[in-house]
Amino acid sequence: MTRRLGRPFQSDAVETRTRILREARLAFTTRGYENTTNREISAGAGITAAAIYHYFPSKVDLFVAVYDDVQAKVYDAFDVAVAQHDTFLKKFDAIFDTMLELGDEDPMLASFVVGVVTEAEHHPDLREALKQVSPRNQSFLASLCLQAQQRGELPEALPVQTAVDVIAGVIGGFARLSVTVRDRQRLRSVAKVYKNMARNALARASVSA
Repeated sequence: MTRRLGRPFQSDAVETRTRILREARLAFTTRGYENTTNREISAGAGITAAAIYHYFPSKVDLFVAVYDDVQAKVYDAFDVAVAQHDTFLKKFDAIFDTMLELGDEDPMLASFVVGVVTEAEHHPDLREALKQVSPRNQSFLASLCLQAQQRGELPEALPVQTAVDVIAGVIGGFARLSVTVRDRQRLRSVAKVYKNMARNALARASVSA
């Protein structure tokens, strides 16, 4: 079946936008923000380069949309995973299990996430645009930790933000590791150690007034 070029019909809009986001994420991840072109993205999406502007006015807007789409993919999966468990430790384990599953399904996902910070550092306009997007990790982890504290699973003396920062650091470290380590069994072994170390540290933590 020949794919239509040029401006898509309204009925194709959602599908076309999805293809653009998919191809853009691949290009941004493999070639970097600066080297990615509309021509490359449009070729993979099956549209003309000019047609991209009907969806995203600029490359900055496109990158931000990809970032937002990735956040939704990751944290929607996290939401589903933790909802199946009643305790903090099981929810914490479920986050890592989900990260491994997402990596199995989409090996390039972590590479894009890890690369966002670097791209923002090198491109001020992109950095400013990304500031307008609310990072879901903070709200997700804050809710997780606050509920755990209310259930008595985390010490009352432990500030919620500190718990959030600890977990965010562990998750971020594992994401960066998964970019360089392609051996899935090796990553599973590391995840097991991460889970045990981090949850034990959080469970025993106390902060003096």
